[in-house]
Parts: sequence; structure tokens; C-alpha cells
Amino acid sequence: MKKNYLLLLTLIAMFASASPSHSQNLSTTIKIQAMDMARAVLAKDVNKIVTYMPPKLVEETGGKEKLMVARDTMNKYMKQFGAEIKKVTIGEPGKIITYKKQLQATVPQITEVKFMASKVILESTLIAISEDKGLHWYFVDTTIYHGDKLKTSLPDLSPELVIPPMKQPKIIADEQ
Repeated sequence: MKKNYLLLLTLIAMFASASPSHSQNLSTTIKIQAMDMARAVLAKDVNKIVTYMPPKLVEETGGKEKLMVARDTMNKYMKQFGAEIKKVTIGEPGKIITYKKQLQATVPQITEVKFMASKVILESTLIAISEDKGLHWYFVDTTIYHGDKLKTSLPDLSPELVIPPMKQPKIIADEQ
């Protein structure tokens, strides 16, 4: 376990110090940062989540304080209905596009939610955006921002960015 931990730290240090000019390094950086955001979602750490949201979207939602109130309300309702996010899996980033001084890509995401006596599996797409040549990435979940809302909130998205249509949630009943 200790050996795996040291290996992971070494890999992270290598990727952090590497120049993100190569597409593979950018893809790795996107995935590492998306996984960090997913851990923050599981931990309900709004302070960390906000660092991965485009500042414009944070502003549109009323700022970090309103996001914290929304988190508390959501947590209350989720607890009331026996819902809990159990797992978030981040897939491999798609083609990285340069558009209007931004790097952009899509990233598949699978979220498993325990809900009463079942499990709900949500397959969605994140839009990854970097304004600093790939050092830091912001993520936008297309289950929340889609259609006209996405175009209004993020008018600088590349027309080349292919966002797959949303899939129906899969509901799996727990075996008793």
C-alpha cells in the first residue's frame, strides 16, 4: 500500500512538473483534475468544487455562499429520500480543441447514486475548459448545463466540441 502511494505521488509530481504542451499530458492533467473534483463532490467540499467551476458560472449561481446554501439544501433532501452519491467514475477525455484562447474537451462521467432500495447510474459528459494552456481545468456538467442554458452561460464553446446526447438513467433494484 505504501509502495503504491509513493508511486502515485511520483506520477503526480511528474505530471505536475511536465509541460502540458503534448496532447497526452493534457489528457492526463484533465483526468487527474476531474478525478480531484469528483472526490470533492463525494466529500461535499464546495470550497474545492468551486475551484473547478468556471468563474462565470459561480457568479451566475450567486457565488460560493449561495452554492453552500444549495449544497446544504440538497444534502437535506438527499438524506430525507435516502439518496447518496456513492461513486463517480471519470472516463478518458475526448479530442482537445483550441478555440478563442481556450483549450476545450469533453470527458465522460458515470455517477452511481444509492436511492432507497436501488442504485441509479447516470452517464453524463463534462466539458473541460482551460484558459491557461492546460495548467488548470474547469468542468461543466452537461446534465445541469445543456441546450440554450449551456450556450448562454458558455458562449465561447467551440462548435467543433461534440457533446453526446444525455442518456436515460439506469435504475438497478438492490437484491434483497
